[in-house]
Amino acid sequence: MEFISILLSSLIFIGSPIGFGLDTLAENALRSRLDGVEDIQVRVDNGSNLNLLKGKIDRLQVGARGIYPIEGLRVAIADLETDPIDLDFGNLRRGKVVLDEPLNGALHVVITPEDLNQYLLSPEFTERLNNIEINLGNAAQSREVSRYQFSNPKATFLPNNRLQLELDLSEPSLGEGLKIKAQTGFTIENGHRLVLLDPQVSVNDSEAPEQLLDTFTQNLGDRLSLRRLEESGVTTRILDATISPEQFDLVMWVSIAPSFTQ
Repeated sequence: MEFISILLSSLIFIGSPIGFGLDTLAENALRSRLDGVEDIQVRVDNGSNLNLLKGKIDRLQVGARGIYPIEGLRVAIADLETDPIDLDFGNLRRGKVVLDEPLNGALHVVITPEDLNQYLLSPEFTERLNNIEINLGNAAQSREVSRYQFSNPKATFLPNNRLQLELDLSEPSLGEGLKIKAQTGFTIENGHRLVLLDPQVSVNDSEAPEQLLDTFTQNLGDRLSLRRLEESGVTTRILDATISPEQFDLVMWVSIAPSFTQ
């Protein structure tokens, strides 16, 4: 969602006075909304000045390297290409971005394991991690798990489209700790739902109980279903997702409905 918010807020450049370099204006708008960026190239195809006066452009292309959409998270590659963009010009003149028509585009993202692990160890991610609610299907067990804190997360990208996650689980008042290791392959079902393949979970190097494995599988798959975004007006489909030891490579199609901006 961070990428979508950054993109939409940066479209304010379309309302700039005619005669200014749109590519530069768009680049500056994106830079100002990112937490950081190493290199970014932007091309705006506006067709004609009349299009701009109506709040329209034909296409927006963005090629970025080393961007930080949120604090602490570096994305090695982020390439975006949109279909025509049509904004409500009345709102645009008042400094508000409101879509007249759905905004469609394709996004290509590459994240390296080094960048991901740096973010996993950040205070921002640690806070998010420990705010995750784990549903074990039993209220008493879920409350028991909530007493524990996660720490020292580490991700390893493996061959054959597999991912390994390691972290510690401890009870602060007792100082007791467990070392959790989870490894899984994955596929994308219907372009929106993550399905885990041959998931394996161990606790202190011993195979985890089947109940914990089922809980891990269900919680992660449900949380990462992109259908959850559709109620807000954002439809996303994954066209390709691959993991190699060097990188996670993701290609997505995104459609943002006008209702999302109203």
